[in-house]
Amino acid sequence: MIPRTSLEEELAELGRWKLRPEQAQMRIFERLTRNEFQAVGEHRVRSDNALANFVHFAASRVPYYRDLFSQRALRPDAIRGVRDLPRLPVLKKQDVIERAGEMRAGRLPDGEEPPVVYSSTGTTGQPVTVLMSRSSSRMFAYLWHRQARWFRFDPKGCFAKIRIPSTLPRQVDGSPMPKGVAMRRDGWTYLTPFFETGPEVTFSISEPVEKQIGWLRHFRPSYMLAYPGVFEELALACDSAPPVSGLKALLGIGSTATPSMRAWIERVYGIPLEQNYGLNEIGMVAIRCVAGRYHVNTETCLVEIVDREGQPCAPGTRGHVLVTSLQNIAMPLIRYDTGDIALAVDGPCPCGRTLPSFGEIAGRYRRYAGLPAGTRERVRALQQEVEAMPPELVRNLRRYQVYQDAENRFEVRVKVVGPLPPEFEGRLRERWKTVCGDPPRPLAIIEGATILSSPGGKRLDFDSALYARDDSAALARAETVG
Repeated sequence: MIPRTSLEEELAELGRWKLRPEQAQMRIFERLTRNEFQAVGEHRVRSDNALANFVHFAASRVPYYRDLFSQRALRPDAIRGVRDLPRLPVLKKQDVIERAGEMRAGRLPDGEEPPVVYSSTGTTGQPVTVLMSRSSSRMFAYLWHRQARWFRFDPKGCFAKIRIPSTLPRQVDGSPMPKGVAMRRDGWTYLTPFFETGPEVTFSISEPVEKQIGWLRHFRPSYMLAYPGVFEELALACDSAPPVSGLKALLGIGSTATPSMRAWIERVYGIPLEQNYGLNEIGMVAIRCVAGRYHVNTETCLVEIVDREGQPCAPGTRGHVLVTSLQNIAMPLIRYDTGDIALAVDGPCPCGRTLPSFGEIAGRYRRYAGLPAGTRERVRALQQEVEAMPPELVRNLRRYQVYQDAENRFEVRVKVVGPLPPEFEGRLRERWKTVCGDPPRPLAIIEGATILSSPGGKRLDFDSALYARDDSAALARAETVG
């Protein structure tokens, strides 16, 4: 049975977080908590008002939107609520890259601080740079606390992060963290300015997995943040067991965990794999609850699940995820195409919260755009089979990647520390027959082949030589925020 929470329970949970004396009068965290249980109609009115004001500002002060509204013969006040959003076109990632200068507000309101620059390298290395208003940037910390409260993190615990080098914290003098060193802080990033918390330790994902395990065993954290694939790799290196005892929860960021991967990680670690959904270009968009829905942080953005024509999907169907920022007046993004597919849902969430929500994220639709028919099904079948294997078959496996070459031939590239049992290959080939027929198309299982990562160091569980033939597919493999 899915645990159901209430406003009273969440306010009590908020009370476990001790504000620093200088922050004792802050009420933002209580307001965020109360927002989670507003009546559905109140959510709708609040979102409609915020959207109308935001779009009016964009249409009046941002060259890109001023021209767009003029071309469509729309007044700045034409968008009065979420129901009117389909009157505007979908904003593509390429539009943001090519027309970034036109998408910036010509003049910010009096008293508004200079914006912050955020840039995402993406999986392909093609940057998407946005200006973020200070008020929008500050919301990330507040929402980080919301997720920590939902996940029932104990603020006194030690928090460990395994990150790509470009996101590692800097030393006090601003220099990069030395290679091979674990950075320790006295408080959790984002939360320590407001709350008294335990320590935080950060490692580089580029360090050998054995060193990562050694650091974890030295610091013995209560919580760990990393890409889901890192949790998988750590467990494989420990003979399908947790790398350290005492962990209470995992926080997966940056990529979707498939249902089979989530089940495997939670079974091996014996603790929940928590997740949020965010974008460098927007911030933290939604938080996954115990019922498996992603609840939208409507204080900072809105989400639409739409079909190929940009119209709302019916509940129970999958569609493209569009996000509209509500606070970033420095560079408004309206109906921004994330490149993801998710399930549209309706009705109250079993968790008890009333924030709008959407269902499981099926992955990046552009990741397979332009690739031969059946690619997605074949990749998932191979991944699911590896994740379903018993520990004795993957004891020597450390990492794997499905690869599609330029001739649409598939490989499973494996990194091992010893020979894999013949049954490992046998099970993969049997599963391959179910998606390719008998006799199936060739499948190579290669030990020692190069396993590719993104330019930023992110682990790729699938890559294809055919991406180079379709720029839209290559462009969209972008990273999300943590």
